[in-house]
Amino acid sequence: EERRAQRRTARITSKFGYTAEENPFNDPNLHEAFSWKKKEDKIKKDELKGEEQKSRSTKQDHIFEEIEKVRRRRDEREQHFEEMERIKGEESRMKELENYDEWARKEEEFHLQQQRQRSAIRLVEGREKPVDVLAKNLLLFGLSEEERKNRAAVKYQERYNAMDELQALEAELEEPHVFLKDLKLNELEELLQDIEVFRKLEREALIAARNTGRNLEESDDNPILKYWDALHLVASDEIKFLKTGGAGGSHSVTKEDIQKLFEGQSQEALTKMQDEIVAKLRRSVGGSAIDTDGGVFDIEYWQTVLSQLTVHLAKVELSDLHSKMLVRQLERLEKKKEALSKAAETAKDQEKSGASDSKADAEEAEDTAIVPKGVEPGFGDLDEELGLSSEVDLHATSYAWQERYRPRKPRYFNRVKTGYDWNKYNQSHYDHDNPPPKTVQGYKFNIFYPDLIDRTQTPQYSLERAATDEFCIIRFRAGPPYEDVAFKIINREWNRSRRRGFRCTFERGVLSLYFNFKSHWYRR
Repeated sequence: EERRAQRRTARITSKFGYTAEENPFNDPNLHEAFSWKKKEDKIKKDELKGEEQKSRSTKQDHIFEEIEKVRRRRDEREQHFEEMERIKGEESRMKELENYDEWARKEEEFHLQQQRQRSAIRLVEGREKPVDVLAKNLLLFGLSEEERKNRAAVKYQERYNAMDELQALEAELEEPHVFLKDLKLNELEELLQDIEVFRKLEREALIAARNTGRNLEESDDNPILKYWDALHLVASDEIKFLKTGGAGGSHSVTKEDIQKLFEGQSQEALTKMQDEIVAKLRRSVGGSAIDTDGGVFDIEYWQTVLSQLTVHLAKVELSDLHSKMLVRQLERLEKKKEALSKAAETAKDQEKSGASDSKADAEEAEDTAIVPKGVEPGFGDLDEELGLSSEVDLHATSYAWQERYRPRKPRYFNRVKTGYDWNKYNQSHYDHDNPPPKTVQGYKFNIFYPDLIDRTQTPQYSLERAATDEFCIIRFRAGPPYEDVAFKIINREWNRSRRRGFRCTFERGVLSLYFNFKSHWYRR
């Protein structure tokens, strides 16, 4: 640096004649390079200010970005809270709707139960209305198991419950549509309103239960609702019958002619006829009397036939439901009689001597000894229904009372008992896993005679020869207005011991005949 300064001084002196001490500028630093300190300082200051401004703007931008991020997070948080509140509101509304459906179901069930309770109270107190008589069998046997459990699960039980007191009454033996024929016009009109109340309550209770998912049964398959619908149809037809003049009116004449079309036909055939009539009416061109096939028919007549056919099917439905309820009544009577017979047998067994007890025990031991090991005594026993196909067609006969009363076949509920015959051969060749063929071991006949004219005359049964000796015919006769009914059964000796299940009684319009066949065992 010093050498460079000396050379620079020498060049200035040789060229201009100036030295550091002697020069017109009086500048002792003439030989040094000129620098504009203030300008440089200013430039430096400006540069520093620019950097500071740039850093400041950068910081502001960063701050603004942070503020925007905070605002965005705040907005997102507020939107999230709003969405959560909306979801909570929807969930609460859904819960309220569910509770509302449950409350609606409970309300409908309460109204229906109150209606049933009122009918039961009137029946128990002996001031029943016609609708109570029609609802009596439903109240006795038509309640479902769920309804019975709900009634039993009530925390508060009244001291006097008419539904429980109703169980002491007997079922109505007269068919519902037959009962309607004895009512007057004003009674039928009042009855129709009461039927509509029951009908409405049953349907609303069913819809409410289905909405809550507790009962998925369709309304068309509900037997109670079908019962009230059928009663509504039949009662409306009876009101129309009385308003058009009764037995001598125009509706009566047309009704009698149309009813002849339905005589002797099964329910399946009547349903098929109904479908054909509906299809024929639909094929009519613009409501005219000419159908699409070119045939001519009376639309008004076929509409009347269709309405009467609907009423007739409703009566058939009522008869079927009534028969099922009578069967339940019979089962209840059987349970009562079995309980009474067990109690009586227990009392008699206590009074009997030891010798007779030992003899009975020996007989029972003899009967149970024939069952092979590993096989329960009642294994394979089965009661099967003895239906219409087993009834024997009797020759048409005339009765002295047929001019006054319409002859008809009695209703019946019969069963055939089948089981395994464990004789020596079957014990040797069969076991529990490979049982022998089943054989008929007995029969149960229940014949219903609710409308006997002469109630002092007891129905009788008799045995007649069949075409072969393997079978025989059992005939039941009771008197007017019932025709004789007969069935083909196996021709074997009966075991008439009460201890072996024999029973022949006639109580409350039901003839019950139960018997088992004797078993003959080989003895040396």
